[in-house]
Formats: sequence, structure tokens, C-alpha cells
Amino acid sequence: MKKTALLCLILSACMALTACSPKIKSSNLPGVTLAPALSVYQPPDGDEQRKRIETVLLYLPAKSTQQLAAVPVKMSLPPNRHPAETVLSRLFSFTGDEVSEPVAKDTEISLYAGRPVEISGNTATVNLDASALALNTSAMEQLCRAITNTLCQWGDIQYVNVLVADKQTGVDIASSLPMGSLRKTKNEESLWEKQAPSGRFTLNATLYYPALLGKGVMAETRAVTFSDSSHENMVESLLVALSSKESTDINTCVFPGLMALLKEDISVSTSTAGGGEEISLSFLPEANGAFINAGIPRSVMVASITLTLTTFLPNIAGIRIQIGDETISALAPTGLVTGKRQMEFENGLIRRRDFPPFITDQIPVYYANERGKLQKTLVTVPSNERQNVRYIFDMLTQDTDQYLSARGIRKALAGGVSASDLIGYTMEGDTLLLNMSNNFSESFNSLSIDESRLAIYSIVNTMCELRGIRRVRFFISGEQPENFSDSIFLPGEFIRNPGMVN
Repeated sequence: MKKTALLCLILSACMALTACSPKIKSSNLPGVTLAPALSVYQPPDGDEQRKRIETVLLYLPAKSTQQLAAVPVKMSLPPNRHPAETVLSRLFSFTGDEVSEPVAKDTEISLYAGRPVEISGNTATVNLDASALALNTSAMEQLCRAITNTLCQWGDIQYVNVLVADKQTGVDIASSLPMGSLRKTKNEESLWEKQAPSGRFTLNATLYYPALLGKGVMAETRAVTFSDSSHENMVESLLVALSSKESTDINTCVFPGLMALLKEDISVSTSTAGGGEEISLSFLPEANGAFINAGIPRSVMVASITLTLTTFLPNIAGIRIQIGDETISALAPTGLVTGKRQMEFENGLIRRRDFPPFITDQIPVYYANERGKLQKTLVTVPSNERQNVRYIFDMLTQDTDQYLSARGIRKALAGGVSASDLIGYTMEGDTLLLNMSNNFSESFNSLSIDESRLAIYSIVNTMCELRGIRRVRFFISGEQPENFSDSIFLPGEFIRNPGMVN
């Protein structure tokens, strides 16, 4: 009897869903998948940054063993950026309870103001305040393990670099041995290699390759082999690594043989301009042309080398770069760098702090291809915009760059749609609410049935790649009109449609 009743209930539900479905003309593209049309949400007026309550894991020392253990904690997380910074602040502010202790008992740990966390590729670089310098080697190792294990709970982060006040501290008191890029480890495993001061060794290093079309730099972390631990030889190994790459999955290019372009030996000396050591690189005059021919603007070249060397090598105050007889003392930013301000380097010393704006990441965006389908395409964006709904919608309204257009990949939205057509957005649970303008609606009048579907699912599939978004609901000037398009029934929620992807 119970089985019969259950069957009747399921059949009734199916009939109800069918009643909500629109009439769709036949097409060679998959039909639109719709949820029930009843709306329980208010259309957003402007961008409403509602935080999400989620359970995250903090790796904290257990009182009973002094070993790190994962502690689940409910937290309010920001909607438009990666939760890493928020979660680390909570990790450092934990004062202890009946089970767990603070991650650093006698030292107040905090993130470095202004440049706390950088995320690019599958790598996070965490910048701690100078207070972390008070920790001994054992306490620093446990802190780095707690940071790394906490951040690696998200699948997009696999490696972590830890800096203190913009500098790599290394693993020894003399700050001569590099820490390398860290991976999630168990308590009984060594967090970093205890390599000897001399002899060949291999460590994971984060290499900041130039992004295609001069858009900035993008991180790729991989194993690099070093002949010994002298800073000069480690610099050489990193420059060689920047002149080749293993991954073809990221939109980056390599340098044209950096070591062959040097006119003098690499020099590492004590800095007179501000604590630590400085690296001097002197390139041949023809290096200028080699970088230009490789599609690498000067500002991106300097950013790539500076970020790579200072993230890996301990206690580096800065870098000096000379090309021919010209010492680089100023740069004009290019690519995706916001602000476009002239960069000037005091006393010619190029510091790491100047280059976080050059760091980019890549996100999946769904454009139209020549086959009349959507093409999942990796697109370079500033790393701090990788979760920004408005920034990503703006990208969907713009023509694709020369690299993509040459491959027949173009935007799916009509030409008259612009970033201003997004009146506002917000999140409700796992549903993204988009309030669009009348102009957005009217732009579909010029599109065919198939083009209309491509346009809608270009937005839906792209937004559903963002963290926490599984559905998209559209409003037109605060309403959900049924006559939005002959091929699309607007009321209800749209989910990712993989059938429309090439």
C-alpha cells in the first residue's frame, strides 16, 4: 500500500513539473531545463553582498597531543571573493577552548595589512605580519602546516607559500635555506625538506609566468632542481625554469632563454636600502627585442622575475635589473593592471610589494563557437576578480581577445548588451539572482531561437562555475515576464546545461 501511495505521489509531482514547462520550438540544441516557476525571491536592486554561512575546517593544535587536528567551525563567508583571507583571520584569532589551543600560543599572528593573500593558479601565497618573526623554527613549522592544511581544504588550492612582511623567511635561523611551496601534510610528515647547505636538491617552487597577450603574470607551482643552496645558483635555476614550462593548461608563455640573455654573472649582495639581500641581473641590450618578440611587455617581465625570485628565495629585499646601459628605475604598467599608475623604484631597488596587482588567474567562461555551441574557455582575469559576478558579466558582454577570436570563439550575447544592463545581483542559498535591464531583454529580439539559448546559457554556465552557485534566476527590471523570448520561459531557475557545450 505504501509503495502504491509513493508511486502516485511521484507521478503527481512529474505532472506538476510538466505543467510549468514552456512551449519550445523544435531545435537541434538541448531544451531549457527549468525549475518550478514560483518565485520566492525579491529582485536585487544594486549589488547586495550577502554573506554565506558555511562550515569550514580550522587546523588547530589539540590540547591532548599538541598535534594539529581539523576542527569544524561555522563561519560567515564573503560572496565575491575566495574565503581564504576570512578563514585565516579566524584561524589566527582562535583563543582556545576545552579541546584545542591557539595556533601560536604566545604570539599574536595576523595577516600583513594591504597584501594578505594572493591566489593564482592552484597556489596561495600568504603574507604574515612581522610578529611571526618572533616564532622559533618549531612553532613556525606548525603555523605553516596549519595555514597550508586549512587552505588546502578547497580543491582550487594545492600549494601554499608563506611570507612574513613580504619576505620568504626560509627554514633556518640564517634565512639561507628556502622553504619551497608547501603541500598538505600529516603531523608525522616533514613539512619541508631539511636539505643540507650544499649539494643538489629539489623543491616545489612557484613560478610566475607571463600571461598571454601581456595581461600580467600567472602562477604555476612545480618541482625545480637546484645544484646547491647558494643564492646565485638558486637564482639561475629559477631563471632557467621560467624559460620552459611543463603545463599547457594555463594561458602563459615562457621567456626566451633568460640565462643566455645575461651579460654578467648573477650577483647577490647585502642590501643597503632595506634589510636582507638584493639580487642584481644585467641583461644584454638585445634582451629588449627578445622580450618584445616573445610578447612580454617590460612591466610584465619585471613582475614575473621579481615575484618568482622573492617568493622562493629567503630574505630578499629586492632586485636590480639592468638592460644594456639602462637601469630600470620606473615602469609603465600594462595588461590587466588596474590604476595604470607610473611605477617608480626608490634607489633602483625593485621590491615584491609593487607587483601583486600584476597577478592574474584564469576562470572558465562559456563563449559561442563556430559550431553554434558553447565553448568552455579559460580566460585570464585579475586574481582578485575571479569570484566577482559583475566583473565576469562585463567580460561576457565584451568582444573576445585576438587570441580567442582567431580560433572562432566569440561572445554569445547580442552586441547592444553592456555591463550597465546588470542592474543588480545577489545570492540566495545556491541561487544567483540577476536583475537585468529592459535593454537586455530587447536585445534578444535580434537573436534567433538558437542564439537566444546560447546567450542565456553563456551566462548561466559561466556563473555556475563560481563557488557556491548552482542556479541562476533572471529578472527584467524587477519582474519575470513570461513573454521574454519565443524560445525561453524566464520564470523559474536555470541550471548548468552541459548539453549545449562543445
